[in-house]
Amino acid sequence: MKHSLPKRGWLRGVSLVETMIAIGILAVVGPLAVATLLKSGEGGVTARAETRSVAIVERCLSELKTARDGPSQYLPKLEPGANFGKDRVVCLAFAGDGTLLGKVDEGSYSSGSGKVDSQDAVYLAKLQGDLQTQRTGFPPLLTVTVTVEYPAVAPQNKRNHTEFHTQLP
Repeated sequence: MKHSLPKRGWLRGVSLVETMIAIGILAVVGPLAVATLLKSGEGGVTARAETRSVAIVERCLSELKTARDGPSQYLPKLEPGANFGKDRVVCLAFAGDGTLLGKVDEGSYSSGSGKVDSQDAVYLAKLQGDLQTQRTGFPPLLTVTVTVEYPAVAPQNKRNHTEFHTQLP
């Protein structure tokens, strides 16, 4: 008795070659998809930090003016027309929404400060002032640099940062 081969439509399953091709495609596409998702998440964090930076810098400049004019809640008394932030770190911590949390000491700044007064810090703002006197015939100006760094829990050398510069009389 002669057996005929089954009809082509009745064969079910996947061949070994098809399986190997599918695995190869997944091996290439899978890591690319994960890398794309991670990179888009980083972009969101950067965009959020840049958006918050404007409010953070404004609050820092307000605290600097308060510290120059009288007692500040977060900064030591600053003498008008004097350098600051060169020999010791002057740093303020901010929450994720840009709310000022408080001052950060030098040790916490270097190693990463995740909490300030039991509140989570997301951004750190390092302040420096350098008096510029080389302009003859003009009053000296204090060049203030505010460096917004994030995430606050990371060590200093691992943080992303954005610098803002302004001059105060």
